[in-house]
Amino acid sequence: MPSEATPLVRVEHTEEGVAEIIIARPAVRNALNEPTALALNEALATVAADLQVRCVILSGEGSAFCAGADLAEFENASTQPASERLATLFLPALRSMMAMEKPVIAAVSGAAAGIGVSYVLASDMVVMGRSAYLKLAFINIGLIPDGGACWHLVRKLGHAQAFEMASLATPIDAERCVALGLANRAVEDDQVLAEARALAQALVAQSPQALGATKRAMRQAANLSLDDTLTLEGALQDECKATDDFHARVAAFRHRRRN
Repeated sequence: MPSEATPLVRVEHTEEGVAEIIIARPAVRNALNEPTALALNEALATVAADLQVRCVILSGEGSAFCAGADLAEFENASTQPASERLATLFLPALRSMMAMEKPVIAAVSGAAAGIGVSYVLASDMVVMGRSAYLKLAFINIGLIPDGGACWHLVRKLGHAQAFEMASLATPIDAERCVALGLANRAVEDDQVLAEARALAQALVAQSPQALGATKRAMRQAANLSLDDTLTLEGALQDECKATDDFHARVAAFRHRRRN
């Protein structure tokens, strides 16, 4: 078992501006107890504010991405309202993932279950190993999906598919996740991090302000009318055009065309 000094969440930075956040409780399949959830909140808030970070990869150490909330701890905290535990332990990280203007890639090996599914759904891109799966196991202990899972799944899958996944605790394997639009890539199990890193490298090569604005537009479009989305796109386009990066990239494009 890990010692008390072993970090529950590790953050590793690359020279290219990628931050890799690793949930590190492999002995319990990276189940989130209170210290781990709080450490994950802090790690995501820190990389969100770090101007040197251009892309984030979230993964779990060992055989699983995240088996969900630590059930033993959850039972012991049964007198605390679930809404309070969610607001304190899980929602800050999930909100950081969706609000930060840099892409978040989930690298999913093995199981993503319970609240672990919500971290996958909050990501901007998802790479899964072929033996990986998503499972909303809440109903097996008399609970409902939380952490925004209901919001994400109804929008991504529609009511019928989302309801089946939640009400029958149906595991969704990697290939089906790709087919349903829940994941971008299904790769061999030993290639999950390599593929996530390749995607991160491709993303950090893009215009940073355009990447951030694209994420903001697409996140907000889920709740906006078409007219409001058109207005938002125009405002964000003006922001992008006002940057030195835009002018440099246009000049480079023209130079390539001339040659």
